[in-house]
Amino acid sequence: MDAAQKIRIGAAVAALALVALGAPSQADDTPAPAPAPAPVPAAAPAGYVATGSWQLLAEVNATRRQHGLRPLAVDRRLAATARAWAEHLAAAGTLAHDEPLFSAASHRRLGFRRLGENVGFDVTVPAQHRAFLASAHHRDNVLLASYRVAGFAVVRDKDGYLWSTEDFGSPTG
Repeated sequence: MDAAQKIRIGAAVAALALVALGAPSQADDTPAPAPAPAPVPAAAPAGYVATGSWQLLAEVNATRRQHGLRPLAVDRRLAATARAWAEHLAAAGTLAHDEPLFSAASHRRLGFRRLGENVGFDVTVPAQHRAFLASAHHRDNVLLASYRVAGFAVVRDKDGYLWSTEDFGSPTG
């Protein structure tokens, strides 16, 4: 049996298998069922994005580990402060620091000797993290070894932008 005969026999076997398995042929008049339409993603609701907040913390801690620094632990008070501020930023549509956070009274009330903050907005959490790292001041906050705790928050505004607040702290004692 030569190569051409083997090819013809293989093609015949394949055609027979298709017919036996009920595969439609070109001459089949039965219309194929229409594919189901792809679901249209619902617009994400505005408001606090818990998964984004945890994702931002994970991004920061991964960066800190890459630089030989310990990861930040979550401080509930800083997390609440960050969330309230991110909600304020998203509602106002204006980027600004939470100036009262840096007062001596705030330091005493929260029990921190040093506080820092990064604020920003972007379309994704990874993009926001990259933007923070591209800015010397923001990167310094991410990589300051004396920061031990943090509170992060991500809030989506009505237009879909993600407003982020990262509050960092060095506890007293």
